[in-house]
Amino acid sequence: MDADHIRQVYERYPELFSKGDTDAVVELYADDATIEDPIGSELRVGKEGVRAFYESTMGGAVMKRTGAVRIAGLEAACPFVCLIGPEGPDQKALDIISTMVFDESGKIKQMRAYWSFDAMRSANE
Repeated sequence: MDADHIRQVYERYPELFSKGDTDAVVELYADDATIEDPIGSELRVGKEGVRAFYESTMGGAVMKRTGAVRIAGLEAACPFVCLIGPEGPDQKALDIISTMVFDESGKIKQMRAYWSFDAMRSANE
């Protein structure tokens, strides 16, 4: 497991999220993974918690990387924008910073996301 693998996960993650491919996203995670998205929300634990989180958040949203992946050892951070709703004047955008910790096998062990609804903006700005 190396930095290239982490970059590949960060390439696939928004693509799979945007397609609504829950099974493929869950497969990126370790069996004992945790998700805290956004920071301060309920901690989701294990594959069941990961699946429940993505089943409740996928659908109708498109996620795109907006900057480079920053890697330090088995940890990484990256900025994303999540576009919510159909393209047009009512589409919303939410800027997110995602951090992930990987295990030695290359699976995501922890994902945390920094964002809040008060930062929601028009996608057309």
